[in-house]
Amino acid sequence: MNEPLALSPAMHTVLASAVHSLLKDPRLTGRSDLVRLAAVVLLAKAPSGSAVVDMSSRDVGGWLGCSLSHVGHTAVPGLKATGAVLCRPNRTDEGRTEGLRLELLPLREARAAADGRPLAMLTKRELATLLRFSEAVTCPGWSPPGKAETPAGFMAHRRGRGAPTDRLAMVLLSLEARTDGRVRMAPGRVPQGFRRADATVARLLNCAVEAAAMVVDRLVAAGHVELEDTKRPGGGRLRVPAVAAAHARVRQSVALEASASPVAETEAADQGPCSRCIEAENEAETDAESEAAGMALSGDGWAQESLEDVLLTADACAFGDQPTERTVNPQVSRGSKNQPDNAVCADLHTAHTPVAALSGFPAGDREVFSGSAVEGRGRRRGRACAGEDSAGADSPRPRAGRTETGADPLRGEKPEKLPGRSTGTGGARLPRAAAVPQDLAEALAPVAHLWTRITRLSTVKWLAKAVRAELVRLSGIVGPELALRALAARLTRRLDGQGPHAVRQLVGWLLHRGLPQRSGCWSFLCDDGYRLDTGDPCESCACLIDDRRSMRRSIAATVDEQLGTVSPRLRLAEVERRLREAHHAKAAADQALRHQRDTQNRAQDQNQHQDLRRAAAQRRRQELAAAEAAHAAMACRECGLPDTAGECPVCAFRKRTDELIGQAVDLVVALRVDSLDLRAVTEMTSRVEQDTRTVIERAQARAQTADSSADPGVRAHEVQQLATKLLAQRRHWALQRLAESEPADEAAERAYQVALRRTQWNATPEKRRDAAEKAAVRARHRVAQDLLTDLLTDLSRARANLAVPPERVPWKERLAKLASGDQAQPHALRSVRRRTVA
Repeated sequence: MNEPLALSPAMHTVLASAVHSLLKDPRLTGRSDLVRLAAVVLLAKAPSGSAVVDMSSRDVGGWLGCSLSHVGHTAVPGLKATGAVLCRPNRTDEGRTEGLRLELLPLREARAAADGRPLAMLTKRELATLLRFSEAVTCPGWSPPGKAETPAGFMAHRRGRGAPTDRLAMVLLSLEARTDGRVRMAPGRVPQGFRRADATVARLLNCAVEAAAMVVDRLVAAGHVELEDTKRPGGGRLRVPAVAAAHARVRQSVALEASASPVAETEAADQGPCSRCIEAENEAETDAESEAAGMALSGDGWAQESLEDVLLTADACAFGDQPTERTVNPQVSRGSKNQPDNAVCADLHTAHTPVAALSGFPAGDREVFSGSAVEGRGRRRGRACAGEDSAGADSPRPRAGRTETGADPLRGEKPEKLPGRSTGTGGARLPRAAAVPQDLAEALAPVAHLWTRITRLSTVKWLAKAVRAELVRLSGIVGPELALRALAARLTRRLDGQGPHAVRQLVGWLLHRGLPQRSGCWSFLCDDGYRLDTGDPCESCACLIDDRRSMRRSIAATVDEQLGTVSPRLRLAEVERRLREAHHAKAAADQALRHQRDTQNRAQDQNQHQDLRRAAAQRRRQELAAAEAAHAAMACRECGLPDTAGECPVCAFRKRTDELIGQAVDLVVALRVDSLDLRAVTEMTSRVEQDTRTVIERAQARAQTADSSADPGVRAHEVQQLATKLLAQRRHWALQRLAESEPADEAAERAYQVALRRTQWNATPEKRRDAAEKAAVRARHRVAQDLLTDLLTDLSRARANLAVPPERVPWKERLAKLASGDQAQPHALRSVRRRTVA
């Protein structure tokens, strides 16, 4: 199984942890994707004994997807500037430079520390696997004389601008992909206007989501990445077809090796019934062993054992193909529109080779920068000329060399004023003032000067939602044409009531003081003593005020009569005390009256509610009974037998038998045919299905005796039982074959070694050996179950590709058919009425 992209779960976890640990090194954080991809390539090519790699500049350019000029001007200086790579020329004894000698310092430091970091734990086998994995993705490919050829990776054709970013993204996505090619998506909130796939790539590349969106678009357009379920919220899931195809080929090879048993090869050569079947037909039908042997089945390239084999009991558990959790920040910064994308382009420079051929067209007209010498991308540049400052007449691109201040870095000009840069989540940004929503401008005009203090967009949206809710409530009272004006008048009154105290927190002030309606009387139109519809003083409030004033005058007169000689201070205190007593007495009387009314009406309300509930329950029972009766009276949809609830027992047994036969056929086809060969899948399916039905019919004929029932339902049930036994036997056979495969042996060996090294203070060597053997058996059965599930999944996908999409009929033809059907419908209705009357 030579599939570099098909990693085992353990190897997948080790390599992914090592690559992410390297990219998280502080010296590589924030660097360009060109430098980070070079670090990953150095890790893959590093030997197990040191961290020094000898490479030529041409090889470096092939791995990174850039030209020799770009390697010399950008890649090597970038690696030196990081401090994570020591770069020096590799010279011969004569002093001639043969290439570059690069030393990856994070790998050397991790091995020297030996503290359990992922880089320090890489073995020779794991480094070789990482190299083969990287070669399958981004290797340029070569065929040295006298040695084995190394094919180019599927990203080898991606060169030029943005190639290092796309290649690095593809390496990380392939490391994150599961066995079905799907990539674990990034959790958390996704910025508005972007897909979750963009956020996932942004998390892997540690870049802005805008740049990640362009990377995803390029990879999807090239066919290296697919977006599944694009109609779901978030814009679909990422899937790497190359990884999925590699795992499918591995599973198919394992299945073919597992199914190539001596029994299968011997019986596959005989296309007719086996000798045991012929003997069973000639012998007595009551012989149980012959009946079981009658289920033996063989076909073209596959074979079936006897029915009475003991089923293999296997623990059903999920296969741990998920990688371990990593401490990665799931939140993604949206960056800024003006943020320079230094991950997809090289730094502009003016150092060029003196032997380059001159070109008559400017750099703005091409897809390369000044000094690019990519093979197949046009001629080499010579020196910077005046035409490079602007794009050509036929170029659709705007000028990319000038900065915001008008200076050109290619010409060496210094800008008069440095342009502002946005550093995403790493740099400080000035808060933006929030503008009042246009639909709320009239209502929030009194507090517009305070609204600009809100800097968080989420707070603005939440507060605007609360204001709109209050406007909806006011629209139900005074109408939508007066709601805005009424709310503005309310806010004006509340601001005037603040006096010298300024509003410091607009959000809290609006929610607790500005928006709530304060009615001073019983009228729902009253707000702070003013009517909402007209803005005039509330008459009901004035009436209540007059009543309270009359009560106060009455109490004051009574106090004057009783205490006429006391001082004014004592008289005022007595008046206030009697006013409070009168107010409390009135409130208590009102409360007692309400309680009395509630007590009188509570029993009546409860009786009414109980009657309503009983009536509703009775109606529901009647509806369910009628629905059940109608369902029971339905005729069978297949044979038309009445009173069968839509499906008679015979048709139900036959339907279930067809499903069981389909599952049994899938087990054989999945292990015997490559799911990528659609023609072979179709032919083998039809052949195996025909043979399976023939065997079931023969077994049923042998099972018939003189005492057998002639009822069709009983016969259909017997056929279903035979199909169930056949499915169980084939599943047992498939699991036995897959349990003897190479992945199952590897998993059993790992489980055995892990369980054997497990320390138990009271365990003897014999007990530990027994526990290790049991763990190996469980691991073997688990891998067999997972392999069988993956094979059946691949087969279902292949059949989905075989399905013919429904023919699309133009709307003109569909409307014409509908119109003709509508014209013919009255005639049909009249004929039905005639039959009903007759």
